[in-house]
Order: sequence, then C-alpha cells, then structure tokens
Amino acid sequence: MDAHQLIQLFEQSPVVIPRKLFTDARRLDLSPVEFSLIVHLLEMTGEGIVMPLPSELGKRLNVSENEARSVLLGLLQKELIAIDASSDGERYSLLPLFEALQGEEKVAPQQTLNENIIHTFEREFGTITPFEIEQIVGWMTEDGFSEELIMAALREAKLRNVRNFKYMDKILRVWQDHHVESLEDVVEYQRRNK
Repeated sequence: MDAHQLIQLFEQSPVVIPRKLFTDARRLDLSPVEFSLIVHLLEMTGEGIVMPLPSELGKRLNVSENEARSVLLGLLQKELIAIDASSDGERYSLLPLFEALQGEEKVAPQQTLNENIIHTFEREFGTITPFEIEQIVGWMTEDGFSEELIMAALREAKLRNVRNFKYMDKILRVWQDHHVESLEDVVEYQRRNK
C-alpha cells in the first residue's frame, strides 16, 4: 500500500471523539469496554445505525452479546446514555454523556443493577427491548425501587397472568402510594387488602 492509499484509508469517514471524553473518562468511571462502546455508538450513529442491537455491538467490540448488553445496561444506569423514543423510533442518545462532560461531578446512581434481573425478565417476557431495559433501570435509579420490590412486582404480575411492563409499573406505583418498601411490607399490604 502506497502513502496515498494509506492517507485515503485514514481520511474516509472519520469518527469525531470529543477530547474531553479522553480526559474525563476516569472521572465518569468509564471502563475501557464502556469507553470503546461509546466510540462505537458514535461511529454507528454516523453510519445511520441509531439503535444497534447488543449482538451488533458485541461483534464490533469482540465480546459476547451478553457482555455488550451488560455494558449498555451499565451506561444506562450511570445515566451516560439514554434511549429516546420518538415517532421515528427508538435511538440511543449520547446527550447525557455530553452533559456529564460539561459538568464537574457525576453523581453515581444509588443502586447498582444486577444483570440477573434482566435475565429473569427475559425468561418471563422473552427478548425485552432497550426501552424496557431502560424502564427497569429507571425504576431503580429514578424511582428508588429496590431490586427485591421489582422482582416481587414481577411475581405478582405473573400470578395474575398479566405479563407487561405497564401492569408492573402500576403495581409498583400502588405500593409506593401505600409506602410498601420491602418484601415484608408487600406481605403486610397483601394481607390487609385481601
């Protein structure tokens, strides 16, 4: 390959990566795989792929689909990426990352997401969408529901043979209105409301 061909290779479709992403990666607590996934999201967005599947990301990162999903979940939980839903469909948004790069401190979410909760939901619902994953993350990080309470709502929905996220959200909201915060509270609430 001559020098001209080499230059052409590096000039085709460059991916723009903010310098601040490099300098603030440690402050944002980005692992090397998370950093790499963000770069791939930037690149894929430039290609017009706005909502890549975990399997596609796994191939690009040279990791399993489950690991790619786990990394996505971590970034959603850290609130560094988001899922935007519009009339055009769903897409990953890096706006939260860019906002975090502007700020000085990034507050860590209160709870960590156990990857097994996603696997449990997939066993019950089949493949779940990124939007549904974001719903689970939101229940924990934004609404403050514990993992055990979310799993109890899943069991409740399963017992009633209503397996959808809207129904589970309603269960969690009712419990929240009645100050149900633990499994013991769930049992007491169900006993009182038989």
